[in-house]
Amino acid sequence: MIDRQMILFKTDTEDQAKPNTYTGIYSMHKYWSKKPYNIVRSFIYNYSKENDIVLDPFCGSGISITESIFTRRKAFGIDINPAAIFITRQLLMKASPRELQYQFDQLAKRCRDKINSFYSVKRNDKVFVGTHFLWEDENLKEVWCSNGGNRIGKIIDTPTEEDIKLARSFTYGDNLHHYPCRRFFHNPRINAYRESKIYELFTPRNLMALSFLLNEINQITEHKLRDIFRFCFTASVGQASRMVFVVKRRGKTKGEFDKTQGKEVGSWVIGYWVPEESFEINVWNCFENRWRRILKAKKEQAEIEYTSTEARNFHELRDEFCNTLLINDSAINALRSVPDNSIDYIITDPPHGDRIPYLELSMMWNEWLQFDVNYDDEIVISDSKDRSKGKEEYHRLLNQALSEIERVLKPNHFFSLMFNSLDDDTWVNLIQHINSLMFDLHKIETIGYSANSVVQDNRGTGLKTDFVFTFRKNIERHINPIEIYSCKEHEKDFVMAISECIKAGRNGKETYEILNHLGDGSFFIRIKVTLLITKGCLYTLLTV
Repeated sequence: MIDRQMILFKTDTEDQAKPNTYTGIYSMHKYWSKKPYNIVRSFIYNYSKENDIVLDPFCGSGISITESIFTRRKAFGIDINPAAIFITRQLLMKASPRELQYQFDQLAKRCRDKINSFYSVKRNDKVFVGTHFLWEDENLKEVWCSNGGNRIGKIIDTPTEEDIKLARSFTYGDNLHHYPCRRFFHNPRINAYRESKIYELFTPRNLMALSFLLNEINQITEHKLRDIFRFCFTASVGQASRMVFVVKRRGKTKGEFDKTQGKEVGSWVIGYWVPEESFEINVWNCFENRWRRILKAKKEQAEIEYTSTEARNFHELRDEFCNTLLINDSAINALRSVPDNSIDYIITDPPHGDRIPYLELSMMWNEWLQFDVNYDDEIVISDSKDRSKGKEEYHRLLNQALSEIERVLKPNHFFSLMFNSLDDDTWVNLIQHINSLMFDLHKIETIGYSANSVVQDNRGTGLKTDFVFTFRKNIERHINPIEIYSCKEHEKDFVMAISECIKAGRNGKETYEILNHLGDGSFFIRIKVTLLITKGCLYTLLTV
């Protein structure tokens, strides 16, 4: 057999600077703030070798873990979010496409017809399967259905009384199986309100269909296959929610459906916003569409020459024939059991202050799958007053995690930290604490994203690219003082550096491009003393 791993994961210097889009296994499931897999891979290649232990103590959806395994390293992933560890494990999981298809066919026999009966549309003595139901302010406005042939998504402009009666015949109290009853943490920034419960993100009809489907999935006896279908469930559940907005196309349309063809189906993006106009999508269609994508990725994955053997603890990862260790815990707690000077390379993307409240955004997945979640130890700044997660605690916990990272890393080995913030205090705390550790700054780089992110583009505390600081552990390091440049005290230096950057561009520069230029250049480093500019002050100077 051709070693497709070496073909598929070949490193190309030119490609490293260009984020690849999420395809294959990386397109199977949504997660927040994913990093480009090809760029993560290039860091792993550059700073580790085969059979090295690569640690990511904030592994998220597991891109650093999968890329470590694909490049024949040992992967050690930690995350406090149960959904993150679950997703990572499914990304690595190989399964026979034939067995997967068989299980899907069996599931379809038990579920498809019953779920589709929830969405039946009767017209002229014929029964169709409804695919999309457009709601506006609790009123059903349109019904889309399949005509049973090649033409999918035929539109019926006006719902009948029977359509409305069927939709309203379902109530939240009807479910006999598990569904998520927990209340949200109150956080208006992500449209979460303490008086609301998670199940209210779904219409009563879709909630019943989802709870029935998940109950049937949980009856699959082989646990690895069962988890892949649970993974497919969580990957599709957002599209089965009331958070799917209506996209209205402009311009003229032709054909018999002029009145409604200008409307397209959006998708769940981030947070828990329920728009005034939203689609209720047939649950089985959501699940089956996601299943096709997952099965396609698993077929490709089956051809790749790699194995993932999961260890139960760090001792097995280091000394036995295991190459994967995944721990659902806080980075601080998990790393306390790891010996000093035992990790070959660390690459991580920790929570960037108040930019993304990971556990709050994952509540829908974790509650559907009934995972226990440790909200108390999450390293995050949350706008939710229910959680008491402020800046002071964030700095304290992040500093503890960074100290553990320094302790477990081998001397003269490397640590790559991805970070993105415009908050002065966050940067000052980060750099001052790292400067107190045995880390020499080796290199500063910036990376873009594989896809646009609402969080990246719209938050005032985020840049359009991340900084990546790579440090080398030096146990003989002499700690030099850090000078924090401020715009008020060093305005001339900033103006000169910014002017040089702008002149280098033909059509001027975006704010984030100027920040990246300063971050990449020697402006940061003078006479072996690291000088870190405070991003918020600089951003203010650039935008005033």
